Amino acid sequence: MLIAPLPDDESARLRSLCQYQILDTEPEVGFDDLTNLAASICNTPIAFVSLVDAQRQWFKAKVGTDVAETPRDV
Repeated sequence: MLIAPLPDDESARLRSLCQYQILDTEPEVGFDDLTNLAASICNTPIAFVSLVDAQRQWFKAKVGTDVAETPRDV
């Protein structure tokens, strides 16, 4: 399996993500609506709003699955 290389600004990106304090928060209607819209526009059964931290891809909003997160390297 190929693993995507880390961006040059990975440390800064992770700091910015942490500052938003959004990881592991409760669902929000706006994100859910956006995800439903994306699935509808793209005519797909599954859609996500995902945030990637150092270890995982966490799904702030999701349609068509109950998976809450995956390892970053998936």
